Amino acid sequence: MRLLAIESSCDESAVAMLEFDQNQRPAVLSEVIASQSHIHREYGGVVPELAAREHLSSLPLLSAKVLADTGTRMRDLSAIAVTRGPGLKGCLLMGFGFAQGLALSADLPLVGVNHIEGHALSPLLDNPDLDFPYLCLIVSGGHTEIQAVHGLGRYQLIARTGDDAAGEAFDKSANLLSFEYPGGASLAALADTVNHSEFKLPKVMREAEGFSFSGLKTAISLLVKKEAVRIQDPQVRAELAFAVQESIVDALVFKLKAALSAGDYRRVAVCGGVAANQALRKRIQGLKGVDVYFPKLTHCMDNAAMIGMAGALRFLRSERLEAGGTVMPRWPLETLQ
Repeated sequence: MRLLAIESSCDESAVAMLEFDQNQRPAVLSEVIASQSHIHREYGGVVPELAAREHLSSLPLLSAKVLADTGTRMRDLSAIAVTRGPGLKGCLLMGFGFAQGLALSADLPLVGVNHIEGHALSPLLDNPDLDFPYLCLIVSGGHTEIQAVHGLGRYQLIARTGDDAAGEAFDKSANLLSFEYPGGASLAALADTVNHSEFKLPKVMREAEGFSFSGLKTAISLLVKKEAVRIQDPQVRAELAFAVQESIVDALVFKLKAALSAGDYRRVAVCGGVAANQALRKRIQGLKGVDVYFPKLTHCMDNAAMIGMAGALRFLRSERLEAGGTVMPRWPLETLQ
């Protein structure tokens, strides 16, 4: 079975070709991603209208490349999978409309995929020994949550952010430290150059059920203003970055450990863009009594391979989108079946 997958939920246009064997094991034959960071950098964040326009121009080119690279004709495909939500509505509509057109023109089934389900299942792409159930920490740009994954469509929400997500906390903190957008990865890279910090940030979310990073963002802002005179010192800047990263990572690991203590889980998966953070990986890999799984780095960020993975599993359950379906910008994972 070959499946073409399309992702356009935010500011990355992505297309992938996946092939599945008789045991439903995936092979990613080709995948391409077009980032828009250079477009949104001058605005300090994603501009939805500009992002949607870029998807409109990028997706046909990316799809043609993937088809050509794999020597696949449209009639060779079993189905097309596309992100239906959650995400920015205009961006979702660009990818969804493009996928609808391809499916109609080639008389192919179309499968709508939940973007967060794609992340939650993405570790299956690169870890053939991972099996259900597992506890999943999802830390993408706009989402931070812990879900118990018992199988396809069987999710139990353990914790979710009530305001900023971890990725937003990284990027907003990076902006305060004058990194170019998106600065989260640059902040983390600088933080990794030191192993201590003279600065201390508050331990957040110890009592609350879910995640919350807005208070931390305020504390970081106050700290940066306090150290405005010294912030040009490379050592001071690195130690500020270290303190920020340590506080965010500590909050994530604290909640994950609490979820592990409350349940009987032997497997932990971490996914989403922040799953590429090396400090977070080291802390979670150090957890005792559990097996830990990560997607490879290219499958942490928004990508089409994870959409193909989730789409294929749903296609094998005979799920199809009816004509007239549309996007779902708000679509919690635990509402799926």
